[in-house]
Order: sequence, then C-alpha cells, then structure tokens
Amino acid sequence: MNELAEHLALEASAYRDLVGLLQKETRDLVERDYKALYDTVDSKGQVVGRIEALGKKRAALIAKAAGDLSVGGEANLSAIIARLESPVRGELARLQETILALIESVREINSLNTLVVKGSLENIGKTLGFLGGFMPGTTYKRGGTIEGASPKGLRLSEGA
Repeated sequence: MNELAEHLALEASAYRDLVGLLQKETRDLVERDYKALYDTVDSKGQVVGRIEALGKKRAALIAKAAGDLSVGGEANLSAIIARLESPVRGELARLQETILALIESVREINSLNTLVVKGSLENIGKTLGFLGGFMPGTTYKRGGTIEGASPKGLRLSEGA
C-alpha cells in the first residue's frame, strides 16, 4: 500500500501543478499577455499528459491492491480504503480527498477561464460590429450577388 500512497502523492502534486498553471492562464487571459498564454498552454499540455500517465498507473496499482485485498465487484480506491487498517487507511483517504478537491479546483478555474474567453469574444464581436457601421459598403452580398452596382452590359438590351 506504500506504493499506492506514494503514487497518489505524485498525482496530487501533478494536480497542484495544473491548478497553478490554470491560475496563471487566467492572469494571462485577463492581462492579454498572449505570448505568456501560449507558453502556459504548452506547459499545461505537458502536465495534463503527465496526469494521464499517472492515472493509468494508478488504475494498475488499484487493480493489484484490489487483488491483494480480495476486493469483489468494482475495484476502486474507496473500496480499497475501506478494507485497510487504520494508519494506512487514514493516509490514503487524506490523499484521495486532496486529489478530489484539486480536481474540483481545476473544474472551477477552467470554468472561469471559459467565461473570460467568452467575454473577450463578445467584446471582439461588438468592436467588429461597431467598426462595421463605419466601413464602406461592399459590392457583393453574402450570397455573392451584386448589390447596388450594374454589371457591364446590363443595359445593352435597353438600347443604351
């Protein structure tokens, strides 16, 4: 169970790194520091890849621990914790709570970042709409038809 506890500690550390990067991403979005934002997104991708790899290893460790403890049914961390003795049980339960809290933080910060991006897109749309009122009219409509202009030769049949 020590190996599982050590692994969960590594996973918690990776989630802490992700929370920090998401907070930095929020700052970069608000400050409109796009160079830093690209760097942050790149780092975030690396951390997410690390978390994915840790998740696969955790699944293998949980399956092994479930086999060792003869856990029937669906093998999950909660079922393993329920079968353990007090000192190890407390440590694993604490790590599980920490990881779940960090995952919730990731969701909240990600939602905030989504709102910041949507707000920026709305501002861009309003700015383009405002500027569109001062721009000269176009010759072509959206469908490609000509608006307010006479193509050459249109009046030839009128005897012009």
